[in-house]
Amino acid sequence: NVQSILYKNEFDRWAVKNKNLRAVYTVTEDSPSGWTGEKGKINKAMLNRHLEQSELKESIFYICGPPGMLKAMQEMLQGELQIPKERIKVEEFTGY
Repeated sequence: NVQSILYKNEFDRWAVKNKNLRAVYTVTEDSPSGWTGEKGKINKAMLNRHLEQSELKESIFYICGPPGMLKAMQEMLQGELQIPKERIKVEEFTGY
């Protein structure tokens, strides 16, 4: 359910305070009733739906999650979207 999205309230508050931060939520398992947000794993098509090409070329990408997800995201960002490694920040989070 929506309440199980980690730090959703905090991200929503930060996005209101900082016009450069936009939170887009996606669920990969059993989407909650009435869910209108994204579904599935983050991929190139999903990023293209939410970011302009100029944003892709200028943004810093912060990735936090388990090792397998981090590796897949880094490969997609660098390989498919040609994001330089210097603009990808990674933090391993395995405790959930």
